[in-house]
Amino acid sequence: MANAMYREEPPQSQIHLRSFLVNKLPVFLNNYSSMIFPPLNMEYCISQALLRVDPAAFPSFSQMFDILDKNSMLSEARQEFLFACALHQLIPEQSIEGLLGDVPMQSLPASGRYVKNNLVSLCTANPAKIDDMIGELENFEGNAGEIVGALIEIMSTLCSNNDTMTLRGICNSLVRRAAVCDTVMLFTSAQTLLQPLCQLLDNWQEQEDQGESQPMYDEFGSILLFVSTVFHHFDIDYKELGVEGPNSFCIKYFQESSESRHVNLLTERESDQLGGWIRGLFETEGISDEVMSMCKPKEFHLLVATLFDQSLKACQAKILSLETLKGGLEYLLEPFLLPSLVAGLTFVTHKLWETKESSASIDTLIPALETLLRPPSSSTSDSSAIHAAVLSIVARPLDDALMHAQRQHRSQTDIAPLLDILKPHTQRQQRKSAAYQELKTWTATPGGGLLAALNSTIQSLLLWSTSTEMPPPNYTHRMLLEAVHVLGAKAVLKLLVDEIVTQFSSAATDETGANAQQDGEMLMDVVTSLIVAPTGSVGSPLLPTRNLPIQHSRRQHGLSLRNALQTEFAGAYELSKSNLARAEAVVRLHRRAEYFVGVGGSGVRGGVGDGLNGGAGVAGGGQDLAAGLGVDVSGANGAMGVDVDADGSMLLDQTQGAPDIDDVLKDAGRRISTAAGAAGAGGFMEAEDAFLGIG
Repeated sequence: MANAMYREEPPQSQIHLRSFLVNKLPVFLNNYSSMIFPPLNMEYCISQALLRVDPAAFPSFSQMFDILDKNSMLSEARQEFLFACALHQLIPEQSIEGLLGDVPMQSLPASGRYVKNNLVSLCTANPAKIDDMIGELENFEGNAGEIVGALIEIMSTLCSNNDTMTLRGICNSLVRRAAVCDTVMLFTSAQTLLQPLCQLLDNWQEQEDQGESQPMYDEFGSILLFVSTVFHHFDIDYKELGVEGPNSFCIKYFQESSESRHVNLLTERESDQLGGWIRGLFETEGISDEVMSMCKPKEFHLLVATLFDQSLKACQAKILSLETLKGGLEYLLEPFLLPSLVAGLTFVTHKLWETKESSASIDTLIPALETLLRPPSSSTSDSSAIHAAVLSIVARPLDDALMHAQRQHRSQTDIAPLLDILKPHTQRQQRKSAAYQELKTWTATPGGGLLAALNSTIQSLLLWSTSTEMPPPNYTHRMLLEAVHVLGAKAVLKLLVDEIVTQFSSAATDETGANAQQDGEMLMDVVTSLIVAPTGSVGSPLLPTRNLPIQHSRRQHGLSLRNALQTEFAGAYELSKSNLARAEAVVRLHRRAEYFVGVGGSGVRGGVGDGLNGGAGVAGGGQDLAAGLGVDVSGANGAMGVDVDADGSMLLDQTQGAPDIDDVLKDAGRRISTAAGAAGAGGFMEAEDAFLGIG
């Protein structure tokens, strides 16, 4: 959070981090609190962590009297985090004042800790409570996880019951609150959230008792806009929608809705629908119910790009006057039609990239954008929020396209005001890729560019983890993601393993070997965390994915760091013949990474490395480590055995006739279980570490 403030990241990014700290981290710690045994307790762990918090960034309330102080949010977050920990019974409430070093300015929420099932029952009995519940997701009290769980269950039930009117209200409420969507995604996956909604849109059924078509358009558009917001805001893949097949409306929409089709390729029904919409927009007094009734919402949203294309061409051919074009497009600012602007504005974005210095189309594109980007003239709070949500989806690619057009048409003075309108909305999308200036700074690092910058960051993290005096390093996970994206996972993994080998080699030769050994374990922990951290989708500014149409900018996921580590692990036996130290580093790192992944009890069974010859599987997560040491290297070159020498350190069996791996692991499991039994409950981790001699 301090780094985000120092980098002057958008307020929404800082709010997202604050929500993670207060709403997600206490839940995470609560899941692991049972793994801590006396004399340690969670209060002590939290107090030690707070000692590493930079007091300059997180001042106490008594040190703050300037209401404009930019550190105020950071100070509030520290207090909110502690009260959330007390809410989840990680620490007693009376300890907060001592941990803060000041008198707290808040208290535990009066309603206490929420329970998901109670919230579901409350909202089922009184659906009007749903909006209030969504509003509470903007609070920083630690109850967000239960609220999100209840909200997901309620939305899934509403989809099953085809209650589109209530869903419309929920989707509009979520769309109005951009920060709430970030909090929701802290506690669920895109597929869990979107799959019921996408299935509802795919199988949309018009209500027979619904006399008018406008409410049907309104409900369909609201749900579609929310799905589109999540899809674009988090840059998710099509497979995360939870639907598939050539007949899926949602797949068609995200792949094709911004592409115009030639009129000769339209069916007779589609031609009639297009003609009806053109007449309704430009020749009559507005869109009649007859026009909407002959064109279902699904059909309309797939026809929008063609409608825009034909309207702009008609204006360029002088069939429509510019004022008539602008007047007709204003109808699309009606709340029930606003969601269609996602496809329409994306189509205009594509056309802007096609403009050249001599292109006359700019004279119709810019006036059309002037009409559509400004808030609706007779706007209500709902229509303004929907319009803002639409702009947040298209703002970044449209901003790039307008700047391209500005370079091509330097005499056009009407482009700059449009860029000003878009500017507040360009910051609402989650930024997984580095900004151009960030990447430029990293790649200019002496001694190796991006890899050197990453190496320096890792060393800073190591130094910070062993010192209570220094402020946190200027770390951003985007650096690691960009390094993997630009240089490849294998090159980044080589750097990480090299650092581990170097650290442990110095521990063996340094006079302060114990301290160096401890630093090595710290480094192993840092590197493991980097390897298993979620990657999401990331596109580098070096590769102009943002300049491509939205539906073509989905990044193809390459080899991840974890995949690369699994590949290295499969060849560790052969590597040990030429470089034993590096092979041992790979094996230890792999073992720790797989344990980190499985420790939450979710467990990864079978071959983790899909498509790899050899890999690792963790069975049963962290609940039973003796049973969770399953290692399958049946496809590796040679066989790898595990042995223990006199001082308990792990060695690779370098003999060709290595023992059967199953026999080795059965024996290991028995010996670890025996040691764990002697150590008492929860002794598996200590017993396994003692067995492998790696602490």
